[in-house]
Amino acid sequence: MNKKEIAVIAAWVGLATLMATTVTNAKDFSIAGQTLSVGASTDLNYTTGVEDWIWELTPSAGVTALGIGLSVATDIDMLELDEGDIFQGLDFTADYTVPSTNINLYTEVSTDADLEFGDVTVGAKVSF
Repeated sequence: MNKKEIAVIAAWVGLATLMATTVTNAKDFSIAGQTLSVGASTDLNYTTGVEDWIWELTPSAGVTALGIGLSVATDIDMLELDEGDIFQGLDFTADYTVPSTNINLYTEVSTDADLEFGDVTVGAKVSF
């Protein structure tokens, strides 16, 4: 590994440390008595075996009404912004936690870049 590669890796580690220590919160808005939450998360990682950097930004929005949570999110590859395939589709989720239990019922569906829907996933999660 030469000095330039070491400097690049050190810069990325510094950026990752800065991002990991930065506090981010979703912004909540009250609309018609319900709470709309808008936020984003980011993931920067390096895989050693294939020497691959990945930096994803995931903006999302969600609302909870009558105990049912509805959300939508999309993934953006920040390292390939100049390649033109920024929008990969949307991920929709609906969930409901059964009162007085540890059971969460959910459904998920995703679209591609043309907003064509894929398979629907329906399930239940039990926490204990």
